[in-house]
Amino acid sequence: MLRQFSDIKVFVISLAREKQRREAIQKRLNGICNTFEFFDAIDGKKEQLSQHNDYIGLKRRLFYGKDLSDGELGCFFSHRALINKIVQEKIPFAVILEDDAILLNDFKPTVESLLNTSYSWDFVRFLTKPKIQRKTQTIVANLFDNYQLLRIATAPGGAYAYIVSMKGAKKLQRSMEKVWCPNDTLMGQPLRTHAEILIVYPPIADWDKSFNSAIGDDRFKKNRLSGWEKAVYPITRGAFKVIDGLIRKSYFFIKNFKSF
Repeated sequence: MLRQFSDIKVFVISLAREKQRREAIQKRLNGICNTFEFFDAIDGKKEQLSQHNDYIGLKRRLFYGKDLSDGELGCFFSHRALINKIVQEKIPFAVILEDDAILLNDFKPTVESLLNTSYSWDFVRFLTKPKIQRKTQTIVANLFDNYQLLRIATAPGGAYAYIVSMKGAKKLQRSMEKVWCPNDTLMGQPLRTHAEILIVYPPIADWDKSFNSAIGDDRFKKNRLSGWEKAVYPITRGAFKVIDGLIRKSYFFIKNFKSF
């Protein structure tokens, strides 16, 4: 029996106070997805998330040179809370959107074909990154019309739109127990998620650039390390980049080899 778009749950992560953003995405979803659920985001600017027991600040600073911002922490904990809900309620498939997401042409039929493909996937990211086309990739399934499911060897940012299966939600849940990088970065780390990095191409989702980022601009500030952390950072950062890159590439090529 073929799965329909109506068989999946659609969630929109949004701060309860963001009335304008909520009204905007309601209009954008009209005619594509008329039944969806707002999921109230955790406000990182109000919560003391940097003091949360699950946040490993030292690891973050040694690998990235700075702490996660309040907005990044709020975003991570919001996505984690929704993933926990999906697992707890045993939701088979869920589309997760942030409130600035834009669904492009053919979103609905492409997602339906993704639901019915024979290729087993955990979660699939809907990204709009032109450079993806130039990066190392493998086609793992043909979808609706000319859309394809790609395995990629890189880790582009963005968590404004993705779909997750129950199996994938459980993997994300385990990998999100501790926090030291943004949730979209986590999605590009197969060693932590034990999942392939998969995307749909051409893009079927984008984000509304007319809105200021709800995460804020603090995440772009340069590192503010001092003492021994500043002294060892060039070593820890360099080692992390090499190892992380090697793991992603290795996972990519191992998956390709197993597909033959």
